Amino acid sequence: SWLVMRLLERGYTVRATVRDPTNQKKVKHLLDLPKAETHLTLWKADLADEGSFDEAIQGCTGVFHVATPMDFESKDPENEVIKPTINGMLDIMKACLKAKTVRRLVFTSSAGSVNVEETQKPVYYDDDWSDMDFVLAKKMTGWMYFVSKTLAEQAAWKYAKENNIDFITIIPTLVIGPFLMPSMPPSLIT
Repeated sequence: SWLVMRLLERGYTVRATVRDPTNQKKVKHLLDLPKAETHLTLWKADLADEGSFDEAIQGCTGVFHVATPMDFESKDPENEVIKPTINGMLDIMKACLKAKTVRRLVFTSSAGSVNVEETQKPVYYDDDWSDMDFVLAKKMTGWMYFVSKTLAEQAAWKYAKENNIDFITIIPTLVIGPFLMPSMPPSLIT
């Protein structure tokens, strides 16, 4: 929501994807943003649906991928969190290639892709990754999120290099601030 608002404030035309653009309860806060009437369109897409981002990305010059499945209580984390995160990332990258107009793809990853390991380091570098063996052995709270973000980012870097995509990641440790939507975002409820 904040990204959409900031892009609109700066005069960009925004094509945002949501699972259900007709669900007014979940999208009204976006449609009510200043400049939304003339500069915002909502497109139906889902990380679990292959090809669903193709139409929304067509004609875009920049793409921000900020969504991820969030269910720390999943009974099937492999199929409900990990695979959709990886496959969704790659599907967005394929849509960027098909569009032939995208100049840069920005992915919001997580510190969980870098620093989840038995012994923390004082400094991390761009070739550091969370220790998957440690994460899978400990299965601490949120383990499937750490695995999904790490594997998705690794797959994305590989795909970007193989296909000459200008790709960058943002690795926040924590996202804070007021909500733009009227209720707590589902990603914070888990």
